[in-house]
Amino acid sequence: MRRTKEDTQQTRRNILKAAEQVFFEQGIARTTLEEIARAAGVTRGAIYWHFQNKSDLIDAVHAEVRMPMEEVFFRILDDESVDALRTLEQHCAQSFARLHADEQSRRVYTILLLKCEHSEEMSSLIERLRASKEQIVGKLEAFFSRLQGGGAIVDTTEPRLLALALYAFMLGLYSDYLRYPDLYRMPEDAQRLVRHFFSPLTAALSSDSGASA
Repeated sequence: MRRTKEDTQQTRRNILKAAEQVFFEQGIARTTLEEIARAAGVTRGAIYWHFQNKSDLIDAVHAEVRMPMEEVFFRILDDESVDALRTLEQHCAQSFARLHADEQSRRVYTILLLKCEHSEEMSSLIERLRASKEQIVGKLEAFFSRLQGGGAIVDTTEPRLLALALYAFMLGLYSDYLRYPDLYRMPEDAQRLVRHFFSPLTAALSSDSGASA
């Protein structure tokens, strides 16, 4: 029984690895489950044993790189310490640097950001991505609201807008880097670029601190 379970898990891993490569090479719309099955060395039925459809398969490919960073991200947003904003900044910079350093992350986000054509076939995936964005933005809004209330940031911009701005900022960095990686000096640019978003949030606090000293 254990061996059967291990074989099943290995088959799933093989399918995910093959799907990631074929989606990256051909784009989502031009890729069929038959092609993925051939690349993985399995039958099409084996794919349907593990995944409902192409959209479900892509979501699983995304989860391979999303989940570890997402778990850390949500823990940071629940952090009520005085260093929470700095920790979030470091996390954003590290996630961007990881995109440069990790080949799998680059492939997966290239698929999602540059090769995910909007179609009826992809409607369920697009809805899941929208739901994920709403969750992230909602948590960020609560995070910024809490920091404003506690005086940890002086920017008086509506927390909802700060949340949307950070989401769009990071999405833009990811997308632009994947299109034009040669224009970036990584990983050092990751820290510098992310700092440009976060520094205005506490600029007045830094000035007051300097004046007090």
